[in-house]
Amino acid sequence: MASGKLRRRKKSLWSQTAPSARLAFGAFFIVLTGAIGMLPREVFGIAIAWPFAALWGAMGWGRVGLAIRPMILLTLFGLMQDIVSNAPLGCFAVINLAVYGLSAGFTHQTDGMRDALVAILGPVVMLLIALVLIWIFASVTSDHLVRSTPILASIITTGLVYLVGYRMFDLGRRPGEPSGQTT
Repeated sequence: MASGKLRRRKKSLWSQTAPSARLAFGAFFIVLTGAIGMLPREVFGIAIAWPFAALWGAMGWGRVGLAIRPMILLTLFGLMQDIVSNAPLGCFAVINLAVYGLSAGFTHQTDGMRDALVAILGPVVMLLIALVLIWIFASVTSDHLVRSTPILASIITTGLVYLVGYRMFDLGRRPGEPSGQTT
């Protein structure tokens, strides 16, 4: 009985959290993942596929519609990722914003549909589009077709982590809705 009350209290605490705090929490998790990703990522000589953490925010934050603060954060995350990965400035910012727009559009088109297929198909399609965009940018900037296997491994890792922690990137309401209403 007490554990049920505790669970309800935890759930209501997150649901009562302001969208700004939710955005800050998700942004912190993305920055933390990116910082850890700069460490060596090999185990017994095998490279570990590291997720594209900003895509978590792009997919999750887009579910409530378009808003300027998530766009600014995704642009900053993209620029940081460009610098860290020696990509031309703007590549990852464009990818993040494209996935964010796709997420907002997909959610707008499927609003009210709580089907499991829709909940899984949307992020899968967005990650596949991100995979293609990353591969195209990498191939164009390196003047040859790059191997897609490492990118695919990172996209799969991104999707698996998003599957577990997608609620962390739920802003709770659409932009412009009064406080207290959740989507």
